[in-house]
Amino acid sequence: MKKKIIVKLDKCIGCRSCEIACAREHSPSKSGERITADTRKALSRISIKTGLTNPTDAPEMRPRKGKSKTEIATGKAYPIRCRHCDDPKCVEACMSGALIKNEEGAVIHDPDKCVGCWMCIMACPYGAIKRDLENKIIVKCDLCSHRDMPACVEACKTGAIVCIVGEKSEQQNESIAEGSG
Repeated sequence: MKKKIIVKLDKCIGCRSCEIACAREHSPSKSGERITADTRKALSRISIKTGLTNPTDAPEMRPRKGKSKTEIATGKAYPIRCRHCDDPKCVEACMSGALIKNEEGAVIHDPDKCVGCWMCIMACPYGAIKRDLENKIIVKCDLCSHRDMPACVEACKTGAIVCIVGEKSEQQNESIAEGSG
């Protein structure tokens, strides 16, 4: 079933619960107590940034519907995560075929095909793809395909990260992103 993550920027307080939940979910032990003892470093697929130094740093922070740039709080926390774009530039840039867009619309990474060239990182307009320097591959959001609900959504206590499951119109997605849904 198709999943889409929407972020309600006005609700994010920068607590990083989503980062911790994502790292735990992608760690070998999947245990919060053992995450630091795991031999392989657990990497979160989502990051919390604060402030806006350049409008291209966080396109989701761009003003909507006539609001001016001065209305954006420069100290505001916002999550950076894969958007699973309709026309993913990272997939286009991937020379090894490690990134594909599946039939459900998710951009999926195959670590066995990844050669660690980082071209997808350079092509992603959102800065959502990270380097796993230890394994010389990339890591990115997989929408927790093995779970019903992504770990970051379950961990977000303020409701800033929401998952829409199934087919929804762009208008409904927009209303949720703006906080009215």
